[in-house]
Order: sequence, then C-alpha cells, then structure tokens
Amino acid sequence: MLVIPAINCKDFKCVKKRLEQAAGFLPKAENKRWVQIDISDGKFTKAKTWNNPAELKNLITYKLNNLNIEVHLMVNNLRPNVKKWLKMADRIIFHFENLDEVEFGFIKKIIIKKGAPKFGLAITPKTPIEIIVPFLDDFKFVQLLSVNPGKSGQKFNPQTLDKIKFLKKNHPKVIIEIDGGMNPQTAKSVKKAGADIINSGSYIFDSKNPKAAYEKLNSI
Repeated sequence: MLVIPAINCKDFKCVKKRLEQAAGFLPKAENKRWVQIDISDGKFTKAKTWNNPAELKNLITYKLNNLNIEVHLMVNNLRPNVKKWLKMADRIIFHFENLDEVEFGFIKKIIIKKGAPKFGLAITPKTPIEIIVPFLDDFKFVQLLSVNPGKSGQKFNPQTLDKIKFLKKNHPKVIIEIDGGMNPQTAKSVKKAGADIINSGSYIFDSKNPKAAYEKLNSI
C-alpha cells in the first residue's frame, strides 16, 4: 500500500516547508515519491488553502527532483482550477459532488487527450458509492474521503471500509485511495479492506518526527 503525505496549508511558506520535508524522507524509487496538495476554495469547504502553482514551479524544477504531485481540488469552480494545475500536477483529483454535465464533458476531453491516469474522482463520506459506478469506465482512480472535506486532523469514518470492499469486489481494476483520519490503526483497517493508497497529513506533519511517522505508516 502506497503512503502519500498530504499537504494542507494556507500559504506557500508552509507548502514549501512540507514539500522539502517529504522530499527528504520519501523513498528514492520514483513511483513512491508522491505528495498530495489539498486545494480548498473556502466555498466547497469552509477552509481556504494556498492555490498558486506558479509559486511551485521553480521549487519543483530546481530543488525537489522526482516528486510526483497529486492535487486534490475541493473547489466549486472546477474548470479554471483544472486548467491552472494541468501542467504542474501529475494527477488531479476532483469531486463527484460538483461534477455537472458540462464539467464532465470538459474533463472527458482532457482524458481523451492526456489519458485517464491524470485524473481521479473523489467522493465525500455522505455520497453513496453506488452513484459513481456509471463513471468508472472513464475514471480508474477513486479517492474515498473518510472525513468531511477541508479541515485536517479529523477522525476516520468507519463506513469507508464498506465502500472500499464494494469497489474491490465489483470493480477490482479501480485504484482506491483513502484520504482522512489515517494513523497506524486505521491504515491497517483500510489495507485489509483493499485500499491501494492512503493519504496522511496531520499524522505525519504534526508529529515531532515526520520521517518516523511516515515510515511507521509505510511499514504497514
């Protein structure tokens, strides 16, 4: 199971610090050097975070070699944010809850051009897993939020385990990522249920030793 450190920051100083920390403790293998950056607009969620990929460009190019950037868009206005992050992010995750027919058409055109691995579909704890089934022909990467979107440090919602099992049983080719409430105990539970990836923010970066916290999760 892949562990991806999640960065939830209000300013670039915080983003930069946590990216540099992650670059130091992540394994050298490129397929394991992933970080997630949470982008919140203060509308889809109450919290508002940093959202300026231009500031990130030089840092990634010159200081943080071989880092793969996953962006989790918790925003109401999807299209301009996807366009903003398209060149910088290796994977863009957006929410089913704000995906209307027009936005889906826009995303699908990019998928045809760029390929499906560039995008992932996320759902909140309140959204039934069955509702996204018609979209799984286009999206082979699903992020299940196990906490309400926005604020980091929330407790894991155990109903997420049933969603993982449903996807694993009925759509085994879909990559399943879990975001929220991750610690060694909850990580073991989601791995047993069939999760492929977990995101961890507060458990890693709020600890006294982020490297040790990451390695603890990575050993599960």
